[in-house]
Amino acid sequence: MAACSQHSTAKQHRPGAARRPREIARHWRAADGVDLFEADYKNFSFPKHSHDYYAFGTILNGAEKFMTRGTNYVAARGQILIMNPMQVHDGGPASDEGYQYQIMFIDPKVFGDMVGELSPKNTGLPFFGNCVVTDPELHLHLQGLHRLFRPGAEGRTTDLERDSQLLYSAARFALRHADAPPYLYQPGSEDKRVQTVIDYMAAHLDANISLDDLAVITGLSRFHLLRVFRAATGLPPHTYFNHMRLRRAKRMLFDGASIADAAAATGFADQSHLNRHFKAMWGVSPGTFIASVGKTP
Repeated sequence: MAACSQHSTAKQHRPGAARRPREIARHWRAADGVDLFEADYKNFSFPKHSHDYYAFGTILNGAEKFMTRGTNYVAARGQILIMNPMQVHDGGPASDEGYQYQIMFIDPKVFGDMVGELSPKNTGLPFFGNCVVTDPELHLHLQGLHRLFRPGAEGRTTDLERDSQLLYSAARFALRHADAPPYLYQPGSEDKRVQTVIDYMAAHLDANISLDDLAVITGLSRFHLLRVFRAATGLPPHTYFNHMRLRRAKRMLFDGASIADAAAATGFADQSHLNRHFKAMWGVSPGTFIASVGKTP
């Protein structure tokens, strides 16, 4: 598993030897205590090393072999790697095509705080005895998380979605794959607080609200809020909020507003950002929708 190196691209070949495939690695900060890493290695192998963070990796292509705690493992495409803090391991290709993967590194304190939100009575940090797991849903979720936090993606998503998906990722790892999964705190009857969140969203459609903002106004922990909101509405807060913004933008366009004004009033970064979400929701672009207004339904 890769050692951290910020925004790095490595080329591995010996002078005088035939050119070897290009080895690529990139690393960036997603949030305080959370780093993301992605690499496409053809021949590169890591010596024994460890990380002071938890490491959760997803194999995109090929396969990686590694040894840890005296046992040899192979993680193939579609599988997930898990390393505890300070767990010594090596790493190298286990297939002719090498191995391509994405990794989320989480500071133990940050991870512990996240787990504490879903299990307030839980003490201590989760320990993961299984270094390779198969979890197709989480495998896809981690890929989506990397897309959300990729440098330059800030204007194409919201803080609420990024916060929510990051918290979901940590919770799923702890609840599904820790040796002693934390007790899942069961929410009570806080549906009135869901309405408080919805009212707040409606009043701030042009704002980049965060999960922390919503937790403060409800008095719930972030994870508790996510579960209560989904149970009451069937959707996570960021999806519900995005749908509210799109409905408002559609009404504005119907009433004669320009695409640029509708995008600005509903918190989309620009017209292309609104266009992408609008088309995904209704199958037509805002321009096509405007052209159809007043015509046969």
